[in-house]
Amino acid sequence: MTKTNPNIFIVDDEPLLSEMLTDYLKDQYPGFSIKSFSTGEACLQSLDEQPDAVVLDYYLNSKEKDAANGIDILKEIKRRDKAIPVIMLSSQKSYATASQTIMYGAMHYVIKGQDAFEEIFQLIKANV
Repeated sequence: MTKTNPNIFIVDDEPLLSEMLTDYLKDQYPGFSIKSFSTGEACLQSLDEQPDAVVLDYYLNSKEKDAANGIDILKEIKRRDKAIPVIMLSSQKSYATASQTIMYGAMHYVIKGQDAFEEIFQLIKANV
């Protein structure tokens, strides 16, 4: 890890998942500065804080009509700053879905499950 205190954004509309991931990352690396967002729009408004990585839910706002989803937010993050590493997090186990996120600039695609938090930690550790 190159940064002493990396600034990580977590964007997920499930508060419990965000809280659990935040706690896990802080336990693994207390120097992490972590900010959670329940909407992609809130994350985009804070991009001037220059996150070192963004963990982004693929199904973000899936219950809200006309709300920006994870792919929309990924595209906008990459439009604003191609250098920000984005890790997509999803329960979707589809190769096509994973490929789509990579095509739009995601650094990696992590499937929600038992080892997802450790995988995210290792990706951040290796790439930030």
